[in-house]
Amino acid sequence: MAKTENEPGAAAAKLAELNLNVSEDIKFNLDSMFPKLSGWGAKGEIKEKVRIINNVEPFLRDILMENEVVRYIAKGVQYKFSEQYFLGIWAQTINQTVFVLTNLRLLMVHSTSKGVPKNVYWLIYYSEIDKFKGSALSNVRLVLRDKQKFTFLGFKGTDRKSMPQIFEEALDRYDAYGFEPEVTQSRENLCCECLTVVPKDTYECKKCQQEFWRPGQIAVRSLIFPSWGDFIMKHTLLAFMELVGYIFTWIIFGVIILDEDTENRLITSVFLLLFLAAEHAVDAALTYYIAKKGLTPKG
Repeated sequence: MAKTENEPGAAAAKLAELNLNVSEDIKFNLDSMFPKLSGWGAKGEIKEKVRIINNVEPFLRDILMENEVVRYIAKGVQYKFSEQYFLGIWAQTINQTVFVLTNLRLLMVHSTSKGVPKNVYWLIYYSEIDKFKGSALSNVRLVLRDKQKFTFLGFKGTDRKSMPQIFEEALDRYDAYGFEPEVTQSRENLCCECLTVVPKDTYECKKCQQEFWRPGQIAVRSLIFPSWGDFIMKHTLLAFMELVGYIFTWIIFGVIILDEDTENRLITSVFLLLFLAAEHAVDAALTYYIAKKGLTPKG
């Protein structure tokens, strides 16, 4: 007999019906992770969600604690006005984030647009969330105890409606646990190799000795040569497009300078060099800002 949508075990039955699998050695609350099992678009959403889950399963096997249960997984985009202003659509490309809400904490994974993890990870204990706000427009806004503020956009379909509710339920359950671990900042950085917490303003993992770039080191490289910093941070497509644009700019400037008569060439050259210097400075400042959001591994 088929299970109804709200009946316990209905999500597992639906996955079996669609021949979809998630890892059995990870504690998933499938009924909370798949709140919509029927209706228009449900099958596509379920398949998309399972694909994201499968992508982050290796990460979850390594980081989850013994009694930790995954209650929801969704993918969104971290939004900052400054990045959106200077980078446009590329800001969405480099800020793809998979959210994993467990019964104990919020885990965040920097990912590709397909939900494949990259090499930057964070965690936020629910006790560090001062304010949470969700909206029907797919926004999630977090204000943390240390005054950091994060806005996330781009949640699709059922996630848009369900994630705020799951978030609020997780916060309520967490208050009952009375679990408030010590932290060095509200959103802790995780080592990409061993997934232990790397304290604030620290750039070497004490457990595995993995070293990380300091934001200033990456920014200086972008100051010297725009796109260098993005290559270091593995923003490969953005870095390549930036490099092409930079080379094209030099070509245009070269043509303009050579086309000028001797009398105006010096003035034009100085103006163009000042323009390039400003471009380098803006790129370095933006690179520094982006690099501070997480840990970029060396090697």
